[in-house]
Amino acid sequence: MTFQDLQTEAEYAMHRGVSVRTVQRERALRKGPPFIKLGKSIFYRPAAIEAWLLSQEQTPAGKAT
Repeated sequence: MTFQDLQTEAEYAMHRGVSVRTVQRERALRKGPPFIKLGKSIFYRPAAIEAWLLSQEQTPAGKAT
């Protein structure tokens, strides 16, 4: 992985369809994916985002597994 592979905080928010402030709030509450902080900038690894999204998967109520 290279530095170019990382997503900025704004790119991550845009892909999720939420505001940067929502991403910041989730990060403060430790609800979002793992992140990398370089100086004052926040970056996300695509693999970490994917793993976090998969961990959020839920089975609809009333469905037998």
